[in-house]
Amino acid sequence: MKGFQSTRRIETAATSAATSTVRRGQHLLQHGQRALHTTVRWLGFWAAIVLPMVYLPVLAAEIGPAPGLVGLGLLGCHLLALVAGHNYNTHDL
Repeated sequence: MKGFQSTRRIETAATSAATSTVRRGQHLLQHGQRALHTTVRWLGFWAAIVLPMVYLPVLAAEIGPAPGLVGLGLLGCHLLALVAGHNYNTHDL
C-alpha cells in the first residue's frame, strides 16, 4: 500500500503541474489575442486617417492603365481600414 500512496502523490503532482501549464498557456494566448486585436485596430484607425491624403496625388498622376481601378482599390482599402479601426481609442494601449 505504501507504493500505491506514493504513486498517487506523483499523479496528483503531475496533474497539478499540467493544469498550471494549461492555465498559463491560456493566459498567454488571451494576452496575445488582445495585443493583436489592439494592433489591428490601431493600424486600421491610422490607415483610415492617412489614406484620404493619398487619393488626390494618385488619381492626379493617373498611375497605371486604369486609374478608375486604382481609385476603387483605394476606396476599398479605406473601407477595410475604417472597419478595422472602428471603436479604436488610445485607452486600449
